Amino acid sequence: MRLPRERRIRASADFQRLRSQGSRLDCGPFLLNVGPAEEGAAAKPSRFAVVVAKKAIPLAVNRNRAKRLARELFRTDPAALPLGWELVLIARPSMLRKPLKDLRRIYAVAVAGAVAKASPQTE
Repeated sequence: MRLPRERRIRASADFQRLRSQGSRLDCGPFLLNVGPAEEGAAAKPSRFAVVVAKKAIPLAVNRNRAKRLARELFRTDPAALPLGWELVLIARPSMLRKPLKDLRRIYAVAVAGAVAKASPQTE
């Protein structure tokens, strides 16, 4: 199942902005770059992207599985990321060894912490 176009981060400039201005959080099986969307997008739905490096996970079947797991985390917990926020999940090889239940818990705690950490900076 595919995320709608308005829920995906596609532009290179958005990736660069999140990397330079957003909060970066190391969660073990993945890294998160989280931040508020650009000005005027506060009422828009949250957006998401997955990055899986070929160097980190060399086999295509495993890279695709990591992407599916990451999309499932975002899709099943839409309330974790408030409206107008963006998130880039960078997968690591250890993501493939963790059960989905553990990944969901790690993701929920990490997103809540990153949003709380980045929120005072935006006001």
